[in-house]
Amino acid sequence: TRPRCSRAATEGAAAGEEAPFPTDEEHHGQVLRLVEQGDWGELLGADQLAASRAAGEAFVGFEEGPIAFAPTFKVERSSELVYQQKRIPSYCDRVLWKSAAGLRGAVSQTSLAALPRVSTSDHKPVVATFSLTPSEALRGTMQEVRSGGSRGSRGSSRKSSLFGNVSSSFAAGSASFTGSRAYASLDVVRPTVRIRGLSASELVDMDYTGGCDPYCVVSANPYELLYCAAHEHVLKKGEAAASTVKHGQDCTWPDDEVPLLRLRGVRTAALPHTTLLLAVLDKDNVILGKDDPVGVVQVPLRPVGWSQDSDLPPSFEVEFDEPLVQGMASTDLKSGRPLGRLRGTLSIATTAEAIEEALAEARADGAGEKARTVKLGASAFERRWRCC
Repeated sequence: TRPRCSRAATEGAAAGEEAPFPTDEEHHGQVLRLVEQGDWGELLGADQLAASRAAGEAFVGFEEGPIAFAPTFKVERSSELVYQQKRIPSYCDRVLWKSAAGLRGAVSQTSLAALPRVSTSDHKPVVATFSLTPSEALRGTMQEVRSGGSRGSRGSSRKSSLFGNVSSSFAAGSASFTGSRAYASLDVVRPTVRIRGLSASELVDMDYTGGCDPYCVVSANPYELLYCAAHEHVLKKGEAAASTVKHGQDCTWPDDEVPLLRLRGVRTAALPHTTLLLAVLDKDNVILGKDDPVGVVQVPLRPVGWSQDSDLPPSFEVEFDEPLVQGMASTDLKSGRPLGRLRGTLSIATTAEAIEEALAEARADGAGEKARTVKLGASAFERRWRCC
């Protein structure tokens, strides 16, 4: 970052008057005077990183604590704070952090300070401390699911894990489960997640001639949480893709084209610590062309206002209306336009009775009947979106 101060800020230009832009020498002197005055707010008002974050160009979803110290670059290698004349003093050393969707309150910064007496480079280091509230443990998740929870496997520990205990055979009375395994543990259920009113708006131009051919891919974090299902029948494992809407920057997917999701047998207490990932891609109609990612939205599977001390209700809804994010940006860096927004409502059932009611309603409404599935490995999804 490079604070850029106008002469009006330091030399009292008349109200409404545009002061001439300072030379580098004047600029350096203005910044030094603000440093001597301890006017961190004025300096940070011209911070490039803060401006980029506000514009959605970088570090979207990250947090930063209040800065109350002098710029840390570019300095002489000295135990004193001496700035080099050839560069404008700047806040180039930062501490930002990002929490999983729905867990921002679990991390709080308790201190942030620079260490001006350290003299090992032309930067002064910055140090921060944090207070963390642990979430539900997810130990052994991947191995336990892949092994089916067999006693001889490394991942079959009965310690707290996302999926609970997995039986290698059908459980009694599990007629609604049609896969190769069923879940016998009493604290394990297979919640339903129904996505209603899924729509995208203000999508950035992705095609050479303008416009976008969007389709939506659904995954989860952790990846193995998701099965795709139509009513009680388990479909092909993998992300579920709604059908493509041709040449429309604003689009709505009919509910019968959006998959009805069934989660793997999940301990109810662990469900609020999981996340649904909804990614929008642009269909490339060029032969041998690749579909281009537009952005992704992360939605925690928990009620609004849920806390660690409260139980999940039998059923609840989660509304979302979020900007699409690709990497760490919500803005297309070429055009400067936002990538777009994705909105909808998740209807989630968590108990046996609520799940039966949700499945009956979905069957009556024809939810997900025209949905299709695609096979995309977890590692490929993580490489493409870098959000897991």
